[in-house]
Order: sequence, then C-alpha cells, then structure tokens
Amino acid sequence: MTAAHSPSEPDDAREHPVGVTVPSAQRPAVAPAPPVPEPYADRSLRARAQLQPLDYRLHERDGSWLLAYDEQDDGRIVEVLGDLNTAEHIAVVVPGNDHTLRNYFEETSPAAPRGNGQRLLQVMHALYPDARCAVVVWVGYRPPAGFVEASRRGVARAGAADLAALTRILPPAAHVTLVGHSYGAVVCALALAEGRVDDLVSLASPGLGVRRARQLSFAGRVWAAQCESDWMRFFPNVRIAGFGHGVSPAHPRFGARIFATGTAEGHCDYYRAEESVSNIARIVLGRHDLVTPDSRHHQPWSAGGTSWGRLGPQSGYASERSR
Repeated sequence: MTAAHSPSEPDDAREHPVGVTVPSAQRPAVAPAPPVPEPYADRSLRARAQLQPLDYRLHERDGSWLLAYDEQDDGRIVEVLGDLNTAEHIAVVVPGNDHTLRNYFEETSPAAPRGNGQRLLQVMHALYPDARCAVVVWVGYRPPAGFVEASRRGVARAGAADLAALTRILPPAAHVTLVGHSYGAVVCALALAEGRVDDLVSLASPGLGVRRARQLSFAGRVWAAQCESDWMRFFPNVRIAGFGHGVSPAHPRFGARIFATGTAEGHCDYYRAEESVSNIARIVLGRHDLVTPDSRHHQPWSAGGTSWGRLGPQSGYASERSR
C-alpha cells in the first residue's frame, strides 16, 4: 500500500467528523507553488518548525483512514487503525527520529510506526477480543535531524500543540494513552499540559524535560520502560542551557511506573517483544493490575495488595478476559 501523491481530496471521499473539528489556518485563495525541498539534514530548525496546524478530519485515502495528511516537505500523516468512533480505549503512537510521510507506508524496520501501531492493535484484540479499542499513529511533527537537534526540545515543542489538539477531538468518553518512543516521548510530555490524556507511556526516552514525574503537572499515570541493552542508557541525563532532557523516566528516582520489557533488545524492540507489547496493551486498555513491573527496580506503585498478572513462557497472547 502506498500513499497517494495528489494533495487534493477526491470529491467522493468518505469523511466522518470526530468530535470537534480543529479549524485549519486560513490559506490564500491560490496556493503558492511548493518549494523544492532541501536535503532533510540541511534544513534549519526554524524552517522545519514553522508548520501550518494540522487540520484533523477523519477521511479515507487509498484504503487507509486518516485524520491528517500533509505533503509539505517530508510530510506528516496521522492514521487511524481500528474503529475510532466506537473506541473506548485509544492509543496514540508517537515515534522518534527518522519517520515522515515519505517512508511511512514503505518502512519495515522494527521502529516503523505503522507496523508498531498494527502490532499493538493486534495484541490488544488477542488479549481482550471484545475490547473496543483503536490506535492512532501520529507522525504529525518534523523529527529532529542529528544529535544536536535531538538534544533540544525545539522540534518537540513545535509538534506538541498539534498532538494536544488531536487528543481533544478524540471521543470524549474514551480512555486516551500517549505512547511515545525515544524522542517521541519528549513530544508527548510537552503535549500533556494542553491535552486530554489519561496515561503516558514513555519507551526508551532521553528524558521528559523534568527531574520528577510530578513536575509534569499531569494528573494521569506516567509509565516508563527501557531494556538493559538499549543504547539510550548512554544518553546524558542532564539538562543544561537548553541541551538535554533531564532524568530518564526509566530511572527509579523519576517516579514513573517502570514496567517489564521481557525479551526486548536494543532501542526498537518494544512493540515486538511479547511481554513489552502486552504491557503496553494492558495500559492502553486500563488493565493496570495486570501490568508486570520491572523486577530490576523497587516498585512502590506495585505494593499495597495489587495483584500482578504475568504472562507464562508459552502464553502466545492468550485471552485475559477471565482474569
């Protein structure tokens, strides 16, 4: 499946409103000719941060249901997997570096956001076949180019407003979970103040810009995970003069709920390792009592008589409805 390259929508495209439509910015009557894109790494932060707000509306395009589609430069895309209008539990998957509209439909790496979203939805239905759930894959910002930009929050700040706006147009009764991987978690943290979010899941994040979870001014639950072999453990956990993102949310002193990642290895395996993706699915579905804590750390949030369900070695995503 490939993305269409025409910026216009067909007249007969099926379109359904989702909550309150976010108005698009006013545009000139005649759109100017698009500039020839520069090499991605050569574009300045200022040029990539000056983006029009995303215009969210649910519509079909080439067999995919999209909430936003922007072909400018490397492009942005927001895709819906599952039935959004009837969903009671919604995961918003936010990837890190190197993911844009250009490689969205073709990418097959372990970090591919579309594949990860599909995997998460599959696991949620396997664990709870009757669950009304959906996944929104949000590639709605320009990811940083290079280590220097990835060490700052400018790119994340530019995208956070659009991410927060998305959460406000989702079905109002739905339980909403932001799942940010790597730099995507930085974007999620900045969207919390203006968004409507119940849970934040941080996967291998360089930091969320604060020293403690309580400093996020977020009333929901903060979850974190990072496997032992992830190279992110070498990222400097400091914040000095605008560089760095602070304490890792996977560090016990941060105060997040750190969950187990099972057999996950490296930086991009969190949606493929069974225990890891199952824990993410449980968080999205509100089954917090079955999330398996990371045994490497003392978990005060798992005390007090809470029953922790654990997957058996041959579970194969057996249904958990009876638990």
